[in-house]
Amino acid sequence: MTTIRLVFSAGRYHATPWGRHVNEGVPEWPPSPYRFLRALYDVWQRKCFDLSQQNVSDLLERLASSAPRFVLPTAVATHTRSYLSANKEDPTDKNLVFDSFLVFNRPHACYMCWPDVDLSSECIGVLHQLLTNLNFFGRSESWVDAAIAGDLPNGDVVCDIPERAQFSGELVPVACAERPESYEGKTPWVGALTYSTYDLLKQKASSPPVLRRISYIRPECAIVTDPIRRPARSGSKISAVLLSLDTTVLPLVTATLEVAEQIRVRLMGAHKRRLGSSRISSVFSGKSEDGQKRLDHGHAYILPLACRRQGKEGRIDRVLIFNPLTSFTEDELDALRSVKELWQREGRPTVRCVVTWQGVLDNSPERKRSCSVISTTPFVPPHYWRKGRDFMKFLRTQVERECGHHRVDVVPSHVQLAEIPGPFEVIEYRRNRKGDLVRPGYALQLTFPEPVLAPFAIGYGAHFGLGQFSSTEHM
Repeated sequence: MTTIRLVFSAGRYHATPWGRHVNEGVPEWPPSPYRFLRALYDVWQRKCFDLSQQNVSDLLERLASSAPRFVLPTAVATHTRSYLSANKEDPTDKNLVFDSFLVFNRPHACYMCWPDVDLSSECIGVLHQLLTNLNFFGRSESWVDAAIAGDLPNGDVVCDIPERAQFSGELVPVACAERPESYEGKTPWVGALTYSTYDLLKQKASSPPVLRRISYIRPECAIVTDPIRRPARSGSKISAVLLSLDTTVLPLVTATLEVAEQIRVRLMGAHKRRLGSSRISSVFSGKSEDGQKRLDHGHAYILPLACRRQGKEGRIDRVLIFNPLTSFTEDELDALRSVKELWQREGRPTVRCVVTWQGVLDNSPERKRSCSVISTTPFVPPHYWRKGRDFMKFLRTQVERECGHHRVDVVPSHVQLAEIPGPFEVIEYRRNRKGDLVRPGYALQLTFPEPVLAPFAIGYGAHFGLGQFSSTEHM
C-alpha cells in the first residue's frame, strides 16, 4: 500500500475538472491522479533533474497502474470574480472570469492511497524527493505540503471507485492516467503523459492520449456550498469614518454644502438598497420613522475638510462622517463603505472616494483638543439679527445656544469676528440648502476656558459642513 498526504498550506485548493470551463465555477474534488502524476513529472524536470529517467518512469507507471482511494477533509466551495482586460482598444472592455476553489478548516489533510501498489525502496526515495520539492498542486495559488504517509487514517469523507465503495453518494468523473499496460499509442507512455494544449490542437485531438475518466462515488457531504450560519454580528464600536477623496481636480471648499448633500443622498440610497426596503436609517435621513425632522441633532454630521497640502489650498480632500449619539450599525457602515464616487459640475472629473479610517470619534486623527478655534466654513446663525440690537451680543448668544444644541459642552468665553483661512471669502461659500433662502454667514474665532475637540460644526447646515470650526494651531 502506498499513501500520500497533501496539506494545502493556505487552506485552499484551486483546480478545474477536466472537461469543464473555468467560468462554470465547478471546483475539482477529489484531486485528479492525472494532475498529480503530471505535477510529479514537472517537479522532476524543473528541480530534480538529477534523478534518472528510468526511476521516475517506474514510479509514475506504478502509480498509474490502479485508481487510488481518497480520504478527504470537508471542503467549502467558493469563488472570486475578476474583470480582466479583453485586449481591446477600449480599456473598459473587460471579461468576467470566475476563479472557483475549495476552502478547508485548519488543520486538514487530503490522502491518496493506492491499496494494491507497493513501491520498491528506490521508488520510495524518488517519490520522497519529488514530494519534498512539490510546492503547489493545481493552480499556483494552491500551495501544498506533500509527503509519504503511513497507514490510511479514518475519515468521514471517503471517496472511492464503485467496486470498492461501501457507501452511497454521487458519481463524479475523476481524471486518471491510462494504465501503461493498456496504453496503445505511438508516443511512449511517459511522453504522452506530458501532452500540452499545443499538442492537442496540432493533432486535432479531443483529449490527451493517456487520460481516462473514472467514475468515483463521492459522499454528498464532501463539498459544502451553503454558508455556515454564524451568530448575528454584534454592534460595531465605530462612530466615525474618514473618506479620502482623489481626482485630478478636487472640489473647492466653497462647495462644502454641495459635497455633503451629495454624500447624504448616496448614503441613503446605499442603505435603502442594503435593506431592500423603503426604510432608511434616521442617522442618514435626519428624520424619524413618522417622517418628522429630528430635533435632537442625533443624526450624522458630514464634514468636508480642507486640504492641508501646499498647492492644494482651498480644496476638499477628505470628509469626516460621524454619529454623535451612538455607533454606526453594520448596515450603516456598509452604506458608508459603498460611497465610491462623487459627481462634479461643469464637466469636472468624477471624485473617487475610499474609507481610510474608521473608529471612535474622539480617537479620530482629525480631531484635536484646543482652547482656540476658528471658522473654516461660514457660521450661519439659525436666527436673524434685528437692526438696532447689539450685533456682537447677538453672535455670542447664537454661538452659545448652538454649542449646547450640538453637544459642545464648554461655553466659549470669547467670540470675535475673524477671516476664514484660505483663498476664499465668506460670501463665496454656498450657504443655503435647496429651497431655503440664502442666509448671512460669518467667520468667527472662539476661545474656550478649557480645551474642546475640533473640528466641530454648529449653526444652520452644521450637519452638512457649515459652521465648521478647527483648531487655530493647525491653520
